[in-house]
Amino acid sequence: MSTDNDRSPLRLAPLVLCVVAAALGVGLWLVGGPRLLTRWLGPPPVAAVEAYSGTPATATFDHSRLDALLRAHVDAEGLVDYAALGRESAALDAYLASLASAPFEELGRDEKLALLIDAYNAFTLRLILDHRPVASIKDIPSGKRWDDRRWTLAGETLSLNQIEHERIRPRFREPRVHFALVCAARSCPPLRAEAYVGQRLEAQLADQTRRVHSDERWVRFDPASGTLQLTKLYDWYGSDFLQAAPSVEEYAAAREPSVRAALATGQRVKIRWLPYDWSLNERR
Repeated sequence: MSTDNDRSPLRLAPLVLCVVAAALGVGLWLVGGPRLLTRWLGPPPVAAVEAYSGTPATATFDHSRLDALLRAHVDAEGLVDYAALGRESAALDAYLASLASAPFEELGRDEKLALLIDAYNAFTLRLILDHRPVASIKDIPSGKRWDDRRWTLAGETLSLNQIEHERIRPRFREPRVHFALVCAARSCPPLRAEAYVGQRLEAQLADQTRRVHSDERWVRFDPASGTLQLTKLYDWYGSDFLQAAPSVEEYAAAREPSVRAALATGQRVKIRWLPYDWSLNERR
């Protein structure tokens, strides 16, 4: 049974605050919920499936324009000569124009994924060229960065986030894409000096994963303390890696021999996240 005292302002205050907070949450979600959650909490988790594993290939796509540009302007460390690339921006734009009419539905599974990875990386290169000089992709206004729906791919106008979180992650059970998508930062995986292509995609992703796990910029392990320092990609996309392994450390261990040896002896591994360097992946 309630009393007048139960309805006092002090007792009602927490309830009022909860109602206001809930209303504010609903309002924010209606205005731009997914984007706000991504900004605050990191990339959204997805339940990945192989959406195209049985798709017959009736067409191919030519990535030779991008391949030539990457070979000319990306060095062995994955750094980009943006000044020189800018002088060949017409060639980059020609490749981007070809992406607009790419026959996505007619491509096989690996060609689809190669197309999406190459498109993401090529659009990011164009984004940097459009805003040079910048010291970091984060210097670009947020509305013109990952959520800007300006990129035409296979007849759709998409943002970079849509390509990654809607077209790639939910439709391909392939966590290695996080070692292939490059957001123009030094702590991103190294940009390959070649385009991804369907016929060699498995070998390219395997090599890219090996490169990341053999470089102390992304993976460090101290056997004495059992401390495994990992790129924050493992933190941000942990749910993707957990769909392919029982734990993040076991996913990394399958690709890093010293971690694998430690786990095999029963050693407890402690994960720490490496600082993320957002400075531009520009050749200096």
